[in-house]
Amino acid sequence: MNFINSILLFFAVLFIGPKMMSQFESHNNNKVAFASKDDPYDSTILIRGGTFAMGMNQENIMGDWNNNLRRVTVSSFRIDQYEVSNRQYRTYIKWLESVFIPMGKDSIVKAALPDTLVWRTDLSYNEPMVEGYFRNKAFNDYPVVGVSWEQANAYCRWRTDRANEKTLIKYGLIDPTKPYIGKMEAKNSLVDTNKRSAPTVIPTPTRARSRNNNLGDYVLIPDFRLPTEAEWEYAAKVSSGKNYISNFNNPKAGSNSGTPNASIISSDSPYPWSSSGNDGLRSNPTGRLNKKEKEDRGMFMANFKNGSGDYMGMVGYANDGAGFPSKTNSFLQNPLGLYNLSGNVNEWVADIYRPMNSIDMDDFNPYRGNNALDGDDANTSSYETGTNTMISNKSRVYKGGSWRDRPYWLNPGTRRYLDQDKSNSTIGFRCAISAFGMDTPDAKEDQPNLWEKIKNIF
Repeated sequence: MNFINSILLFFAVLFIGPKMMSQFESHNNNKVAFASKDDPYDSTILIRGGTFAMGMNQENIMGDWNNNLRRVTVSSFRIDQYEVSNRQYRTYIKWLESVFIPMGKDSIVKAALPDTLVWRTDLSYNEPMVEGYFRNKAFNDYPVVGVSWEQANAYCRWRTDRANEKTLIKYGLIDPTKPYIGKMEAKNSLVDTNKRSAPTVIPTPTRARSRNNNLGDYVLIPDFRLPTEAEWEYAAKVSSGKNYISNFNNPKAGSNSGTPNASIISSDSPYPWSSSGNDGLRSNPTGRLNKKEKEDRGMFMANFKNGSGDYMGMVGYANDGAGFPSKTNSFLQNPLGLYNLSGNVNEWVADIYRPMNSIDMDDFNPYRGNNALDGDDANTSSYETGTNTMISNKSRVYKGGSWRDRPYWLNPGTRRYLDQDKSNSTIGFRCAISAFGMDTPDAKEDQPNLWEKIKNIF
């Protein structure tokens, strides 16, 4: 029987192969070719777009009323699997040092450094964290903190440049002997446009000789950026088992619903890993368990403060086992492979904070940026910190809860704010990137190779 199958496969390759190879090569010619072996999408997870209930789906015990439940839709996007780590951020700092210190522009490096004094408080001994958390190799894979919203955006722009740099070098569009700082010196839509300080002058990179040096003729990846509040919350909520399915071949079923027209309110979970209520705070695997699942049974599914003075549990009876932030690859919380969306550290998102964001914003890709500061007449509305409100035009949203927060703040629908030029020991970030062409029912992230296509015919 195997001999007959081999004969059939041979004739299939002989007669059908050339045509399929042509189609396959044509498809590949339309794909982005990166010059380096480094994949800019490495450690990012594709989140397919869909509709969900944005806002608080549990009792609002804080009485903020700033996150009313509302149905919205977001487009497909990618988001980092992990929070940005100390190691990754130090790589960024070292690059800045190598480029700008020889030019006498030390101020650019200093502006990017995280504030390590966020660990210092008057009545606790956290000096070892002040001195070692960012620099010591023991904390390489821990989330970077002490980074402001503005610094996080600068990192995203630098990451975009690094993702595109080698492709531009390959096609002779930039000089490989000079640093490429295309996005780093440009303002994008998610960067504060209200600052009136003089911009830092950065030399424009010299382009190499090329028969065609028009960047518009080359396909580059979309910009890395902070996720919008809607994207971040969608990534946390859509990852629950009820909301997300792996089969996208059924055009009648939504990409984020197991059944057509499913109730988006009842499907949403209070935490990314649980189905209902607070019963999912501890790991409770079922069925045949491996060694790690047995060891983790009863442990908390995230790093948070369990009660007054209880950050990690008693010796021998640890809750999450982490008093301070834990590693970025701890606490796998959902089937999509996203870590620490809830707990560990809060995360910056792109939006300006307003109490009524959920009502004011559009219901498709909702986002409040610098061009829509107040949502009403600027002559009758003013936000001045310390004058008539606690919020201002510099207030940015952060979400997710942290190692120092109670479980309430781990709910993806909760939201808080901090000025974009401030930081603390409980806020980090992760990057997002738009996923063009992934909002169609038949979109495939990975195309099968020719051999697989031929085998599928038979």
